[in-house]
Amino acid sequence: MSADGARWILAARGALEGALREASGSFPGPGEDGAARIHDLRKSLKRAASLCRLFAPVVGAPAYRALDAVDSARRRVGRARDLDILPGVLAKVKCAPATRDALMRAIAVERGKARGEHASADAAQFAENLASVANEVAQWDLEDQTLEALLASLRLAYRAAKRRGRAAFSSGDADDLHSLRVRVVDLAHQLALFEGAWPALFAAYGAELHRLRQVLGDHNDLTVLGEFALSRRELSTDAVEALVTLVLSRRRPLERKAKAQFERLFAERPGAFARRIEGYLEHPQRKPRRAARRAGGSAPAQG
Repeated sequence: MSADGARWILAARGALEGALREASGSFPGPGEDGAARIHDLRKSLKRAASLCRLFAPVVGAPAYRALDAVDSARRRVGRARDLDILPGVLAKVKCAPATRDALMRAIAVERGKARGEHASADAAQFAENLASVANEVAQWDLEDQTLEALLASLRLAYRAAKRRGRAAFSSGDADDLHSLRVRVVDLAHQLALFEGAWPALFAAYGAELHRLRQVLGDHNDLTVLGEFALSRRELSTDAVEALVTLVLSRRRPLERKAKAQFERLFAERPGAFARRIEGYLEHPQRKPRRAARRAGGSAPAQG
């Protein structure tokens, strides 16, 4: 493997290790699970999960073990994040005041329960597990791996996002669109690893992916609100139906916007996409740094 190829792989491993250590250091203990803390933690965990998936076809079982630890940590804080964003989503929907007030009270109650559950969890154990996985990642033997293997995995990620998008916009199903967002998030974090090769070009593509994921994220937040309302017995059937109607009406333009963005961003065939990225890395404006812990520093904030 060329020296540059080795540097790209080591930089990618360093980025994954750094994301895991960042998540370990920010995992909230009892009483520390404020919205900002949870948001920052989830950003690190999303990045780590995306990079684990990039390495999975390359190193196999060690990457899946790392992904299991990340997913476990994400599940622990996922409910708190959903409840934190609901008041803002509810404000945008502009439902009937009585419905809004009832839902705000329910959100506060459920957020309190989530804090209680978190307080009883062994937060220190989650932090320790993530730090342990980071240590394991740092010891991965990548000597026999090639940059081509990493690019082949990137091609699979692009193909998965393209296929998921086609299926999602064909079905219009909210779960399918959320799955597409997960694939877009993966691709954005994975491509950010190589931003140093052609900073302006990769940053521009990353910004477009970020816009798509934001639209899909807004769509999913509305879905979460609708599902929350459907679960509340204190709301009348008429109130729930009215809210769901509002949610659906606000989701439709988001779906149209996301589809247009998707078709522009995923117009290439996976093979052509992979060859283009390989060409950028073969003739970079800048060379990768061997010990990089974070990648894509100039990319848009991603959460």
